[in-house]
Amino acid sequence: MSMRALINFRIIASVIVILIFSIIIAVWQARVSVEKEVRSSINLAVQMIEFGFDHLSTGSEQKHAWFEKIATMQPARHLNISIENTKRSTVKGESHYQNPEENAAPRWFIKSVMADFLTHNYDMEIADGSVETIFITADPMDEINEAWGETKVFFGSIALMLSVIFFTVNLVFNSMLKAVKAILSGLRQVETGHFDLQLPHFKISEFNTIAMEINGMSRALKNAQTNNQALALHSMKIQETERQNMSRELHDEMGQSLTAIKAMAVTCQQPKTDVKAITDSIIKICDHLSVVVRSMMKTLHPLSLSELGLGATLSELVTEWQRRNETLCFDLEYDPSLESLSDEIAIHVYRIVQECLTNVVRHANASKVEVLINKDADQVKITVTDDGQGKQFNPAGFGLLGMRERAENLGGQFHIESIENYGVKVTVELPYWEDK
Repeated sequence: MSMRALINFRIIASVIVILIFSIIIAVWQARVSVEKEVRSSINLAVQMIEFGFDHLSTGSEQKHAWFEKIATMQPARHLNISIENTKRSTVKGESHYQNPEENAAPRWFIKSVMADFLTHNYDMEIADGSVETIFITADPMDEINEAWGETKVFFGSIALMLSVIFFTVNLVFNSMLKAVKAILSGLRQVETGHFDLQLPHFKISEFNTIAMEINGMSRALKNAQTNNQALALHSMKIQETERQNMSRELHDEMGQSLTAIKAMAVTCQQPKTDVKAITDSIIKICDHLSVVVRSMMKTLHPLSLSELGLGATLSELVTEWQRRNETLCFDLEYDPSLESLSDEIAIHVYRIVQECLTNVVRHANASKVEVLINKDADQVKITVTDDGQGKQFNPAGFGLLGMRERAENLGGQFHIESIENYGVKVTVELPYWEDK
């Protein structure tokens, strides 16, 4: 069921409930009003008859004539009057009330409002010994018709009010639907990758708040997309640079060394050659090649990580940086319980620490750097702090973006704090996965 159908259904259900209660209240009030009016008319008629009877002379004929006039006069409102005599025939008054068909109340209303007809008997003894009985019977149709007219006005007012409310609610709902459709259209465009979309301003504050949040999300996704594209391009450039460097090293180092070894081997075939000197040179060249190959392998992947463990590999990394930068003090604290860490997480820990130390050496102008790696619950926590110059990273460099990507792709978190002249603190949390 759509929202419009649901709201209309609830409005109609509410209208029906209101009408039912209104009918019950209106009928009850009409019934009470009719009953009060009829009782009041009967009491008034009885008082008038008693008052007139008390002021008559004692003559029997005069009283009888007075009774007949009461019976034959046009009846009072809501009343029919008749007289019975124990010695004479009954004299009844004729009702002159007419109930026009167009103003008549419907039968269901009459049955709901009509109580039992109220009849009042009034006995008077005449001087000749006869008893005159005056019957005053209620005829509330006039009052019922008036109540019906008031009820119709009442229901007409309620129907008009409910119609206005229904129309107003639908107008408001139409504007809400337009806003909802615009928001849904915007979300579909965001879903398809169109992050440039900006929703317009809405008059309804709640929808405007939603639109602002969606616009903020679009901008964030656009920035993330831009950063990811830049990071991907940077990664490709790094790969190409590394391949060029490796090709150059292979050509310059290994190519030249192999050429030299081949030349020396050819020389050894000549008579009167100093074989020992040539073999010593070949050994030196091979040692140099071993260093070059080890350096290249370490660049591609640190073999010591799988052979010696994460702690020894990090210690070797810090020692190498200390050897290159004697003025910078390196302090490494490592939790030995992390030795059971899976290789998949261990390589990311190593690369993050490597990137942090590279940034410190290149940009921090620091005198001390502390590296703390420990296990915190089910996480590996990496904290690298330096006392360098600090700066605002806006926008962040590719190194920071790369570390953030590593952490978030693994379901971890990356946080950096930088205070000018007080240094930088990088905190990374990665999931703790053990080797199986």
